[in-house]
Amino acid sequence: MAQKKSTGRKPAAKKKAAPRKQSKAAKGKSSPNTGALAFLLVLLAIIAVASFYTIGNVEPTQKATEPVSEVAKPTQPTPSTPKSELAQKDEPVKERIERNTDLPENDEPNAYYYTASFDFAWPAYSGDDQIVEHTAYTLCYNEKREQPSWVAYKLTKGQLSGDKVKRTDNFKEDPMVATGSASLADYKGTGYDRGHLAPAADFAWSLETMKESFYMSNMSPQTPGFNRGIWKQLEEQVRDWAIEHNELYVVVGPLYRGKVATVGKNKVAIPTSYYKAILDISPPEVKAIGFIMPNTKSNEEIEDYVVSLDAIEKQAGLDLFPIIPDELEERLESTSDFSAWD
Repeated sequence: MAQKKSTGRKPAAKKKAAPRKQSKAAKGKSSPNTGALAFLLVLLAIIAVASFYTIGNVEPTQKATEPVSEVAKPTQPTPSTPKSELAQKDEPVKERIERNTDLPENDEPNAYYYTASFDFAWPAYSGDDQIVEHTAYTLCYNEKREQPSWVAYKLTKGQLSGDKVKRTDNFKEDPMVATGSASLADYKGTGYDRGHLAPAADFAWSLETMKESFYMSNMSPQTPGFNRGIWKQLEEQVRDWAIEHNELYVVVGPLYRGKVATVGKNKVAIPTSYYKAILDISPPEVKAIGFIMPNTKSNEEIEDYVVSLDAIEKQAGLDLFPIIPDELEERLESTSDFSAWD
């Protein structure tokens, strides 16, 4: 068995605690001073425990003064509180509905109060539509077709009777189209005109509106014979009507049938025909008329292409002038009388 190596030091001896001496009094009964001290200690302990429970059950002043029901309710979002993604998506539609329904009663004949709505001339739309508002016209851009589904604007006698600016012919991409509009290169060498949907001559009353009419978002591939022929005649006729009837609302756009051909890198769709809807709500007579014209040269008269607004809505999949009261809307959309505009 191995022996432990000696360190050369002797371990220190442990001191034994000296026994306490008890007084005679301690061996017997406790002294009066000791009993009083013990009572005082017990009393202090009771006070300390009572204080602990009292403090623990009292809430801060601000919280204690609030009703329990108010504290339990979730706070309402403030302007600085971010809205949910769904709320942001639905907001444009909600705003449109609120503005279009909160309108005064129509108490007087020919008091067409609904025209005060900011989107009166627009076809029905949703929050998913890409709506682009320029100074004098609004469009709903169709990214798949790289052109508008519709362009809507008001045309007045005052705009057409005043001083006119020169045609700019400055075609350019529309910076307000979030997905990007068609480009000039899409039309180059195709044999198609960059045909205006809302014509430049309707916006010659200011340089700004003239420039905006040349955005590519307002263009559509039109055959030269159509763009410079029957379509131009219709545009001139609408301006004559605006001067005669003081104020018109116009909606114009492309139509497609069958397999759709395209041009350019952006694949701009080539419409098979075009529609134009015109509404006159100036006293004494309210009337509307529509046209659908094939995208080809024609020797016919423009009245040969007259249709009802119902026919346009059916082919374009639109609801034209939806804010007009139902009874009046049904009457206007079912008629197609060219002679009423003479």
